This record gives sequence, structure tokens and C-alpha cells, in this order.
Amino acid sequence: MINKSKIETARYIFEKVYSQYHHKKFAMNDPVQWIYSYPNKKDKEIVGLISALLAFGNAKSFNNKIKKVISLWRYPSKELLNWSKKDFQWALAGFQHRFVHGKIVANFLYGLRRTLEEYGTISFCILNHYKKSSGNLWYTLQSFTDELRKLADCPLHFLVPMPNNGGACKRLWLYLRWMVRKDEIDLGCWEFIKPQQLIIPLDTHIYQWAVSLRLISDRSLNAKTAMILTEIFRQICPEDPLRYDFSLCQAGMLGMRDKILYDERKGK
Repeated sequence: MINKSKIETARYIFEKVYSQYHHKKFAMNDPVQWIYSYPNKKDKEIVGLISALLAFGNAKSFNNKIKKVISLWRYPSKELLNWSKKDFQWALAGFQHRFVHGKIVANFLYGLRRTLEEYGTISFCILNHYKKSSGNLWYTLQSFTDELRKLADCPLHFLVPMPNNGGACKRLWLYLRWMVRKDEIDLGCWEFIKPQQLIIPLDTHIYQWAVSLRLISDRSLNAKTAMILTEIFRQICPEDPLRYDFSLCQAGMLGMRDKILYDERKGK
């Protein structure tokens, strides 16, 4: 347990960051931006999953890649079902996002199409695995990604993380944050998972905030660290441990973390 003084200090600083950065105007470079254009819940789920899984590397680069993929359809929940595996491969021939090439993305989309055929929606698929996993979200995500790989008939290396490998699985937890929380930034499409169940989508910005405030010591960015940090954030905001995730990441991406902490130490 972190002492009460550190928790109160962190909450005070995080609330100030939240009030300044937790606004939609800061989503212009965030992968969540792509979901906002879709009024249909099924489309939001599909575009959200594609956007989250491709959200690695440089923000400008991954946003360009996300745009390229989702622009293949106007209404993905309807149009995806009409595409064959060869259609996906043809459309993404030559596609490359860092070390993930078009064939991997095409296989993922084929697996996603088969998931929609099987369950109707991503949410119903996740709910099915959630129930089978007795509400354990790590097991839920492992079971879901296992089925996705099976339906894709492909290991989907790197693009789709494997929770049982011990990684933080930031992109999967980011997707769940979008789907579960509901506010100006997050969509809140799913009600069967509660915000307090979520795990922090651990990235370098969240980690550096925690280290700078001495909430955590230096350690690897893995599943164990994500769970430890989530418990700390639950002490700060028990009902919504991911409340500060977006704003802290945005402030970090904009290079404002050190200035904010310096100003606080100087009493400004």
C-alpha cells in the first residue's frame, strides 16, 4: 500500500491534469478519434478494435495506417461480411506498419469477419468469453484472442497480443477502456464490464508519471507492473481507476509532465 500522503498528492496533481487535458480536442492524435465518426455501436466496436491493435509506434504513422484500413468500408459491420480472405489480402497488398505486413492484417480481418458471423457482434463474443472466464478479464482477453487466432487460421504475430505471455497488453486494455468507460473521451458501449474492473493500458507515459511521483519503483513494463499500477490507481480513484489514463498520456505526449511536476513542487 502507498502511504496516504502520496495518494493524496497524486490525486491532486492528476485532477489538475484531468481538468486541463481530458477533452476531445486532445483526441485529434489519439487512436480513439477514429471511432467518433460512427453512430452505429457495431461499427464503433469494429473500428475501435482495428484502431487499438494498430496503435503502436509513432502516432502520426499509426493514425495514417488506421485510416487506410478503416477507409476500406463505410459501414464495416455490414460490409466486412461480404469480403473473402482473398479480398482482404488484395486490398492490403503492400500494406506495412513497422514489422506488421498486410497479410497479417488481412488474416486478422478475416478472423474478425468470421467472429462477426459466429457471434453477430464483438461485444457478444467478448461477453461469451467473459462469462466462461467467470469475470476475470485477463482470462477473457486470452480466450478471446485465442479464438480470434483460430478463426483467422493465423498466429497474428504481434498484431494481436497474447495475455498469457506476460506482457502488459496495452492495446487490448486500451480497447476495453474505450468500450467500457463512458465520458467525453470513452464510448461506454459495454455495460457488462464495470470501469473498476479495468487494468491500466500501461505505456511509458503512465509509467513515467508513476515513477516521478514515487508511486512505483523502476521495473519492467509487463503484466505484473500493469496490475500493480492499477491497484495504485484504484487507491486514488476506487470507482474508476482509469479516470486519468487519457489526460496523463496526452500531457506526457505533449512533453508537459516535467513542467507540471516542477510547477507543483514550486507551489505554482
